[in-house]
Amino acid sequence: MSNLTTTMAQVREGVDHRIAEVFRCLRERFDGPAPVDAELLEAAEDQLEGGKRMRAVLGAVGVALSAQGHERDAVLTGPTAQRLGAALELYQASALVHDDVIDAALTRRGRPATHERFAASHRAVGMVGEAALFGRSAAILAGDLLLSVAGAEMGAAGAAHVAGGGSPDHALAAREAFDDMTAEVAVGQFLDVRSQVEHLPDPGQDPVAAGEAMRRTALRVVRHKSARYSVMHPLLIGALLGGVPAHDPRYRALRAFGEATGVAFQLRDDVLGIFGDPEVTGKPAGDDLREGKRTVLVALAWQRADAPGRRLLAEVLSDPRATPDQVDRAAALIEGCGALGAVEEEIDTHLHQGLRALESAGSELDAATVQDLHELSVLLTSRRA
Repeated sequence: MSNLTTTMAQVREGVDHRIAEVFRCLRERFDGPAPVDAELLEAAEDQLEGGKRMRAVLGAVGVALSAQGHERDAVLTGPTAQRLGAALELYQASALVHDDVIDAALTRRGRPATHERFAASHRAVGMVGEAALFGRSAAILAGDLLLSVAGAEMGAAGAAHVAGGGSPDHALAAREAFDDMTAEVAVGQFLDVRSQVEHLPDPGQDPVAAGEAMRRTALRVVRHKSARYSVMHPLLIGALLGGVPAHDPRYRALRAFGEATGVAFQLRDDVLGIFGDPEVTGKPAGDDLREGKRTVLVALAWQRADAPGRRLLAEVLSDPRATPDQVDRAAALIEGCGALGAVEEEIDTHLHQGLRALESAGSELDAATVQDLHELSVLLTSRRA
């Protein structure tokens, strides 16, 4: 069993236990004579099922940055790391619920998306009004509940740190970083939504220049919406909570590693959004194309395709009702023109940038931390779901 396998198992068990405790307390708080509260809480809690807990693991590794040996194991599974991991996972669940509403996604991890679940319950009971509208409204509220609970749990992580003899200043710095993360993701989500409603380049426009502009915008969305909060922020929030200040060389190394690895992680997600196996990803292949997402993949395809290929891309990206045949042909075009291969190269480039950042820290980082992060970066960027 590798060091990372042990670390992940330790962290996941503790975080899962803490999340269950959070929802137990919520049920006690909102217990009423009707099952309405339970319906909302069950939908919110179910959103936490099936996750890999990668952000929790990254957060725990950050918290344990200054610990070694048996002390490191104790920190990885201690109350501060548990609560930080729960906060990160609750926030992730909130973001996914809201993201699915925005994208009108039908499924998440092979099950109905939260808004689809609520719509189905509306129809099953025969409520008045429009089922889809109720589903979207209820899902937004479920996401808001998860966001609120995530913030409270981040506060609990800081309190646990202080109760264990840690500095209140460290807890405050970590909380500010957590709040910065949630604000940045909202901005990134808006950039993503905004990019999807912009007009595609005119047919007469230089496709290379137009594709490069699209690529720059896509990378900006990647960084703000998902790359940093998927890898960099969990690591840095954990490090701050563990007492590593922002001017510390270890913090700077983690920042560079986290951003580069996070970009590679999201580029892999973009590949899976078109070419992933639905049985593994839990979402239909080609969803990103149906949703009109202007990813790096699409930008590179726009540069490399001929005029008929760009017309096909434009048809699919501008029509959420694009047929499966259109989506399949667009995916074949993206692969055939070399865009898929180019993105695979970009993933590899960013991965190695991140690993070089770890190497640059030298002996500043504990060997166990370096090993965990090295294995995590490969796992995050070569995944199939």
